[in-house]
Amino acid sequence: MKSFVAIVFVLLAAAVAGGGVPEETDTMVRIYTGPVFWTGDPALPEAAAVAVGADGRILETYGVVPRDTPWEIVVLPGALALPGLHDAHLHVSGIGKRCEQAALEGAGSALEARDLVAAWAAANPDVAVVRGRGWDQSRWPGGAFPTWRDLEGAGARPIVLRRVDGHASWVNRALLDLAGITAATPDPEGGRILRDEQGEPTGVLIDNAADLLAPVLPRSTAADQERWLLAGLAACADAGLAAVHDMGQTPETCDIAQRLADEGRLPIRLFVYLEGSETGSMAALGRYRAADRFAVQGMKYYTDGALGSRGALLLADYSDEPGRRGLAVTDAPDLADLVREVHRRGFQCAIHAIGDGGNRMALDAIAAAQAPDPSGAPPRRHRVEHAQVVHPDDFARFAALGALASVQPTHCTSDLRWAEQRLGPERVKGAYAWRTFLDHGVRLPLGSDAPVEDWNPLPGVYAAITRQEPDGDPAGGWHPEQILTLDEALRGFTAEAAYAVGRESDLGALRPGLLFDCTVLDRDPRGGDPVRWLAAKPSALFVGGERVR
Repeated sequence: MKSFVAIVFVLLAAAVAGGGVPEETDTMVRIYTGPVFWTGDPALPEAAAVAVGADGRILETYGVVPRDTPWEIVVLPGALALPGLHDAHLHVSGIGKRCEQAALEGAGSALEARDLVAAWAAANPDVAVVRGRGWDQSRWPGGAFPTWRDLEGAGARPIVLRRVDGHASWVNRALLDLAGITAATPDPEGGRILRDEQGEPTGVLIDNAADLLAPVLPRSTAADQERWLLAGLAACADAGLAAVHDMGQTPETCDIAQRLADEGRLPIRLFVYLEGSETGSMAALGRYRAADRFAVQGMKYYTDGALGSRGALLLADYSDEPGRRGLAVTDAPDLADLVREVHRRGFQCAIHAIGDGGNRMALDAIAAAQAPDPSGAPPRRHRVEHAQVVHPDDFARFAALGALASVQPTHCTSDLRWAEQRLGPERVKGAYAWRTFLDHGVRLPLGSDAPVEDWNPLPGVYAAITRQEPDGDPAGGWHPEQILTLDEALRGFTAEAAYAVGRESDLGALRPGLLFDCTVLDRDPRGGDPVRWLAAKPSALFVGGERVR
């Protein structure tokens, strides 16, 4: 197989000689046309055709479809082609598990959630522990957290239901008893057991308190892990994603991913950050071999919990719960030591930070890791995941440290109904502040945090350019001064995401020299009502020149 350079040399030589392209290259190059190509390349922002070599790299982009070419011309289905879309933050195995659990996103009350759980349990009588995910008490009348009593009537088996953000678990009486969680059980460090007026557990466990369930819950098998991984990747490919950044994966599942990569069974690119709380993750960090569609980038750590469950760490009290500032899931000195060690080993850290206190802790840890580095090595491109509420003084620190703000636009549109209640009218100005990040020169890769949100990237584009719910509410967008332009949003799901994993020389745009990762949509949603982005669907997907969907 000729290299990219060799192919280009042959083509240039043929052009200079005025002769035809050698016959052997006729089957090595394809010209893709049909849709309009949004290239992400300032030199040619829109193209009518793209020539791709046998090695999967782009040879040329064209403003008009070339005529009289000996190369194969392939007409793609669809109307708009984009550089292969990345999701810069999701949980692949979590997506794969969704089809094996009760889905609670549509529940409008605790009782509706109970009925969904009861129906799922009846349809799955052999499951020892009934699991579900997706409840959100902020959408229910009154907004109160549910209790174990609300699950009475859903069955006698243990039940564990994760909140939509994954940072709270709602359990029934049977599971509380099985785990031995009583009024005498202390709140673990970085966690909170919600209690009634008598001090009895209500059945909701916040952040690290959910770890109290681990000893009595069945452990997943290698077959489970492979099934969830492949199902999650298939779902992402079906949604038009060419690459995903998988946050908080176990070493055991990473071993499986390495084998699947070696066997050529990964449908899309998988960039993994190992779960920092998993035993053996740090030791495993250097044992993986980078492959075309697989790489381990570094480690995932947490500073705090989530805003919806009031676990996000704030610098001042919650506006709707005076006396509470959330939870530090990791001690600040411990986090600094961990980030320093990962930095020393030459890997990235991806640090979950929601509240302004959590974000400051993350920045402090990154600063401590980078300060004593005498090697002159380039920054590791450490990432702050979510970067959801930031103190005004800390935007400039992001830029100075070279820390990436890895954000998820649909979190904004999911939270806009109640975020100001948690934060108050002044502090909320630093929440979901995408424009402020860009104004400070901070890189902004975009993702979904699926399965917290939908892994379909197009609702993320819509949220970024409107800051509205799908029904168009609120008019003009929520804090519209933070809206992104369409080009900025698309770069967030392409070039900025590629930069976040150090692959900007290969991925993130459609220009000569880069790999042909390409997401084709069935329509061109640009112009007109932005809601058109919600109706668009992927019609083709290429990874490294190979059509995978």
